[in-house]
Amino acid sequence: MLFRKPKAKEPPPARPEPEIPPPPEEVIRVLEQLQKAGSQVLVRPGGGEAFTTVVLGLGRDGFFVDTFSPPEGDRFGVPGRLLDFESLIQGVTYTFEARILGKVQYLDELPAFKVAYPTAVRGERRRRSPRVDTVGDASLSFLEPFRCDAPVVNVSEGGCAFEYEAELGRLRPGTRIPEILLELGREPVVTVSARVVGNVVAELGGLTLPRRYRASVAFEPLADEAAEVIRRYLAGRRGLDASA
Repeated sequence: MLFRKPKAKEPPPARPEPEIPPPPEEVIRVLEQLQKAGSQVLVRPGGGEAFTTVVLGLGRDGFFVDTFSPPEGDRFGVPGRLLDFESLIQGVTYTFEARILGKVQYLDELPAFKVAYPTAVRGERRRRSPRVDTVGDASLSFLEPFRCDAPVVNVSEGGCAFEYEAELGRLRPGTRIPEILLELGREPVVTVSARVVGNVVAELGGLTLPRRYRASVAFEPLADEAAEVIRRYLAGRRGLDASA
């Protein structure tokens, strides 16, 4: 008796990969702006810690950011970790939550983190308050991103402007200055943190190269003591201007 060999079972058809819905247009627009401007992005893992990064590029199912600075922040770049991101573009503070997908090799084997697209971004325009010119009685100093001691040329409750030597470097819009010692007149020295919102050439040197820059910064939320010192200084300056 002849027996027919049973037909081999055909493998089940491969299941199509689920389609990933595209991120909202507003999310793409903001991330593209951050990438083109090279703006620093603040990363908050919680617990009061903060690190910085930049957007490197956008992919099909996520975007890429540089490893965190300082490097100790890389311990938070683990798959599944939900982080808060914040950046400032043209006077608007954008915030969003996004989840780390993993550490990857980006272009030219550059280490980077791949991040899932957020479902939404929130934008809040920075409240503008009138600035008061100083009279050479105000200054500030900081150590990061470079060491700088500079005169403050104007100040408000929301920020200030100062001029510094170009040879120190250039502060890009979006750069966070984590600790600034601010001295206003005879008021006590206070510590503030701020984000650069603008930087222009204040004075040209030889061969039309910048000699000094004028940077404008927006204060991050102020401690009560710092806010009170700034208010007292502004009240004093406005009183003097009104009586002049």
